[in-house]
Amino acid sequence: MERRKTVVVVGGSRGIGAAVAAHLQGQGHHVLAVSRGPAAAGEWVPADLLDDAGIDAVAHAVGEGPLDALLYLGGAWERGAFTADYDFLASPRAETRAVIGINLVAPILLAQALVPALSRAPAPRVVLLGAWFDPPGAYPEVANAASKAGLHGAARALGTALARFRIGVTVIDPANVATDEVEADIAEGRFDVQRPIPLADVCRTIDYVLGLSPDTAPVRVALAQQQPARRA
Repeated sequence: MERRKTVVVVGGSRGIGAAVAAHLQGQGHHVLAVSRGPAAAGEWVPADLLDDAGIDAVAHAVGEGPLDALLYLGGAWERGAFTADYDFLASPRAETRAVIGINLVAPILLAQALVPALSRAPAPRVVLLGAWFDPPGAYPEVANAASKAGLHGAARALGTALARFRIGVTVIDPANVATDEVEADIAEGRFDVQRPIPLADVCRTIDYVLGLSPDTAPVRVALAQQQPARRA
């Protein structure tokens, strides 16, 4: 019988984070779902991770551990992102700081705060949600693209910094995933008709990473669509 894990899921109120939180809870694991709004599944930990108080709130909720995994599946993007309405020159400085803060700075600081609890688990993991960019930088959403690309450098550095604790660090880079938001984008014509990656496949990818021995830590897992998206 599989051991019951304790997992932090950031972004548990909607989209990929909500689906993964519900999936892991359905398997009997203890899920701490971090978000600003009420979580869809698991034990809700209200926190704004742009603030030190939010980082501390998550660390307090986790306690001494053991914590089996930090799944940072939340994210932010600019106003009008991935549509014809996006304009880099009109993007406020505060928006750029917020997007990079949520997507890149917060997961680094949260991982740092949770190392003591993670180090007490038998095969601890940090999983970060990147994005499929092919080629990198092909989209004009500067803050989002910069933060997602930066996760790869952060993941490699974290993997080195945390190796003595045997904490594996992985970035999952999916193309469009069939969240409600992406399905709406397709329905409203912002993307060509396509078949986005099923949420169930993202959940299976998480299962794969969490099921590996502490001797194996994939650096990157890329999930491509069979029918790639193009902007309308």
